[in-house]
Formats: sequence, structure tokens, C-alpha cells
Amino acid sequence: MKSIVKMIVLVSALGALTACSDEGELVATPVKNVQNIEAVNSQTLDVQCDTGICQFELSTSSHDEITVNMFYDGQRAFEKIEGVSVTGPSGATVRIEGNNQFTLILSGDDEPTKVQVIDYYRN
Repeated sequence: MKSIVKMIVLVSALGALTACSDEGELVATPVKNVQNIEAVNSQTLDVQCDTGICQFELSTSSHDEITVNMFYDGQRAFEKIEGVSVTGPSGATVRIEGNNQFTLILSGDDEPTKVQVIDYYRN
């Protein structure tokens, strides 16, 4: 029974990415069609989504502006973000900054914010 509990804890730990900073902790959790999420630093994420449509959740314990860079794979960036849909009050803060980059402000209440990103030229 102990090995089953350890396995569940390990699988849960691998499912989310955590980036720490002095102010708080950024947690990114894949939901749908996300192959990889990598923390560039405590306020920047690289998200790999090979279909061009994906969902993930973000949360933090501090009020932070987060930058997200979108990629099909490790080398090919999204060509043009068609839309970013965010559930909750952070949705009003979304700004598309470039063909493959957007920013949003997280409230810092540790509540997960669901994000869906669609690339115009998706596969």
C-alpha cells in the first residue's frame, strides 16, 4: 500500500511545474495538448503545444505579471496567436505581445487560472 501512495505522489509531482521566486511560487499545470512547460525564470514560461490548441492552468502566491512563450516543439514557435482565453479576472489583463508571446497578470491568491491558447496556423 505504501508503494501505491508513493507512486501517486510521484505522478502528481511530475504533472505540474513550479518556479520559485522571492515573492511567490508560479505553478503551471498541463490540462490538454501540452507536451512540455519549462520555466525560463520566475515570471516567464515556455509552453510546448504541438497541435496549436492547448490548455493549461497557472497559479501563484503573489501578484505577478507572467509572460508565456508558445511553441509547437523545441525549435518552432507559434506563427501567430489567434486567441488567448482565460477563465476568471485575469482574462481582462491578457495582452498578446508578439506572434508567439502573451502576458497576463495573476492575482496571487493561489487559485488556478485556466488558459487556452490557439495559434492561427495550427496543425
